[in-house]
Amino acid sequence: MKSKFIVAVTCAAALSFAWGASPTANNASNPGPRLSTAAVTPVPTPTTGTPKDGDYPGKGVVTKINLQNQGSVELDHEEIKGVMAPMRMEFNVSDKKMLDGIAIGDKVDFTLRYKDHTETTIVDIKKAQ
Repeated sequence: MKSKFIVAVTCAAALSFAWGASPTANNASNPGPRLSTAAVTPVPTPTTGTPKDGDYPGKGVVTKINLQNQGSVELDHEEIKGVMAPMRMEFNVSDKKMLDGIAIGDKVDFTLRYKDHTETTIVDIKKAQ
């Protein structure tokens, strides 16, 4: 029993010392552990919930253009508020003729139509001013 007591006291003293306290006393000159006051960098939070059907403005840079079939454009886009976080994503376009005059590397303003929780289509895209 005596050896368990000695081990417990020794562990308590070691932990106290590790946390910045004196092995014999914790006084005002040695107040113990301190919390960091370093600035906290905010972490972007993903969009939560399901967006409402409708049109949403967006900004991005064209990274790929596909004129086959219906047509699509890949964009490295900023956050589309209420719909999705910033990312690189390919979107179908409602009319591939709107891609005329758009080139890879162009900064663009676009309108994304969100519908029925499953469909996202670019309905307007123009070079940014």
